[in-house]
This record gives sequence, structure tokens and C-alpha cells, in this order.
Amino acid sequence: MPNANATLDAARPPLRSRADRLVRAAIFAGVLGVFVLLLASAHVPCGFARIFRMPCPGCGSTRAMLALAHGDLSSFLRYNPMAPFMTLLITVLVVQAFASVVTTGTFKRVGDGGVGVLMSRGAIVIGIIEFVIWAARFGGFLGGPVPV
Repeated sequence: MPNANATLDAARPPLRSRADRLVRAAIFAGVLGVFVLLLASAHVPCGFARIFRMPCPGCGSTRAMLALAHGDLSSFLRYNPMAPFMTLLITVLVVQAFASVVTTGTFKRVGDGGVGVLMSRGAIVIGIIEFVIWAARFGGFLGGPVPV
């Protein structure tokens, strides 16, 4: 009778070398840096807004993050009141992704454990609230729709 642990060990890919993991982590950090610079440049158009000619449910999130980077807390909350929570979730996700790449060389451990469950449930709740806020703004509440 085969050993169950031996089967599990055989199914796991071998760990990558330390140098390979660090190279992958550096590539990930570089790609993330380019993405952040593109967002910070404010030249990345929202595909939803371009196609439908109206703000998306998460509209204002990038402007909210830029306002936060400049220390403008009132604009940060005015553009998108859920931005602080989404920012926290995205930050945790990026930290988990970077840690996973450094330790295993892959993204397989992102979302593992209790933190992963909390993140996925939190993202669903925030998404629902973003949609409710979006609908309320079209009804004239919360300052109306965010300009696109």
C-alpha cells in the first residue's frame, strides 16, 4: 500500500533555488512599480467609462489613491468612500503575493489561510457596497456621479 505522504510530496513541485526566487521577486516588484507609475500618471483611462460613457462602480478609486498620496484626505474620501478598505485589501494581496514569490517562486500561496478567507470575503462585501454607492450616486445621493 503506497504511503499517502509520499503521494503528496510527489505532487508538490520542487522548490526553486533562492536565486531564482529572488529574480522572480525582482521582476514582480518591477512590474508592480511600472503599474503604480502608470496609475500615478493619471493617463490610464477606465475601460468601463470609455465604453459605456458613465462612471464604473469603482470610479474615483485611482483619483482617491492619488489624493491620499498627496495627503488630501477629504478628496480621498469624496472620490470613493470605499477606497480606504479596497486599498487595505490590495496592499495585503500585494504583500502576500511578494512573500509567496520570495518563499516559493510562485503565486500559489496568495490567499492561503485565514487572511485569504478574510480577503476574499472582504472583497465581496466591498464590491457590493461599491455597487450600492454607485447606484446611490446616480440617484443624486453622495454628491452625484463621479465625473469621468
